[in-house]
Amino acid sequence: MTAQVEKQPKNASPKILGAARAIALREGAGKITIDAVARESGLSKGGVLYNFPTKKALLAGLLDEMLAEHRERLASVPEGHSSRTLRGHLETVLQARSTDDDLSMAILAVSASDPNLLDPLRRELSRDVERIRSDAQDDTAAMVLFLAIQGLRFQRLLRLADGDADQQDAAIDRLWDMINELE
Repeated sequence: MTAQVEKQPKNASPKILGAARAIALREGAGKITIDAVARESGLSKGGVLYNFPTKKALLAGLLDEMLAEHRERLASVPEGHSSRTLRGHLETVLQARSTDDDLSMAILAVSASDPNLLDPLRRELSRDVERIRSDAQDDTAAMVLFLAIQGLRFQRLLRLADGDADQQDAAIDRLWDMINELE
């Protein structure tokens, strides 16, 4: 009798990253381990390690996936809009899910031991800043808005005090108004 072995796709990265996100959402990013991801994905530990040899590599894969999602959100802003990249950044913050926050925290935690892990994020943001500045007639105002949006991102990420819901909504409305005024 021959044992039936479940055939795994040659590249199980999407399944593995999905499992890591599910763990982050359900249990928090601190619970993302190679063993936990193997259990969640239904793959062997070796299968996970084949795709991501270390937890750091797994988190780097999650960062790459998050950056790809960010690029998709930026691309979803219609071509004709002025300040397209700036609008995309605000949309990204507003559409972020708690999973994104948990994964961002995990990536930040790992980057404390290896700051190079954030190099892809640094490169992406540098390109975005250049586009934001070149798209705006007032690049200083555009940078103030970009930095305000990044502040909003970190307020949410770190769950810092940010006023009540009405104040937050008013501040976000004002950010949209200010972006529109850049035209």
